[in-house]
Amino acid sequence: MILKEILEQCQNRRAKAQMLAEYNYKIALDNEEFFQAEKAYRNLNFEYGKNPNEQTLSKVNDINKTRKQILEKLGLRISPQYQCTTCQDTGYKNGKLCLCIKQEVSKRISDICAIPKNIRCDFEQCDLSVFSNELQRKIMESTYEKMKDYCKKFPDTPINSIIFSGSTGTGKTYLISAMASELSMSGFDVFFTTAFGLNNIFLKSHTAKIEEKSQYIEPLLKCDLLIIDDLGTEPMYRNVSNEYLYTIINERKINKQHTLISTNLNQDEILTRYGERIFSRLNNKADSLFLSLEGSDIRLNKKK
Repeated sequence: MILKEILEQCQNRRAKAQMLAEYNYKIALDNEEFFQAEKAYRNLNFEYGKNPNEQTLSKVNDINKTRKQILEKLGLRISPQYQCTTCQDTGYKNGKLCLCIKQEVSKRISDICAIPKNIRCDFEQCDLSVFSNELQRKIMESTYEKMKDYCKKFPDTPINSIIFSGSTGTGKTYLISAMASELSMSGFDVFFTTAFGLNNIFLKSHTAKIEEKSQYIEPLLKCDLLIIDDLGTEPMYRNVSNEYLYTIINERKINKQHTLISTNLNQDEILTRYGERIFSRLNNKADSLFLSLEGSDIRLNKKK
């Protein structure tokens, strides 16, 4: 979902840049001076193509300079002005995702999670030295290696639900953000939302007309990976929150789709807040993993 949206926006920018260039070219041709220069430029190019020689090439370069001067005087650009000159707003360079797309994926995920803009969410940029406690750092190093392996094997892994549990500032959100970036940039359809945002989706679906309900829920059911950040911080709405959450989790379980959840709640608190049905689906040891990330708040450590 994240990568698809970004690539679509990139393609739209490319199309707009090309349309503007074509429009400017038509306007430029209405100018007699440019029209004559353009006509001469094309004729000379054609002549050079038939009989390449230094004299004709020199004429081509001279008339091209004239064209550019006229365009500058008119204040027109007739070549597309792409936002990314590396991939020319195609999103790809040499068959691989362009850096501009990777950066936008990371930024989009950071914005959702309110992660500072100067921090890029991916495994390459991860600095585990922020964990001053040696035991906590070793736990996180081990966890990060397991999650890197999970991403490499995705979606062919027996584990399709992972809950990252821990108090505030233990690195849960950054970890799932790095996983979201990794899998998005591998071409998978990732839907990343906070628990609060998910609850709003449930409310919109609940109050929508029958024929419009599916437009809110289908993206949650069809994505390759659903990520829910900060489960347990959202308000609970009667006949909405638990009922819709169970439906989403249960359907994804049945279809063996992957779901990642971060939460400040422990297992007992999840059971109390969401009930046995949701807890049992999330805590099925055959295809689920519950990881406790305990330790001190790294954000406080940075301030010391």
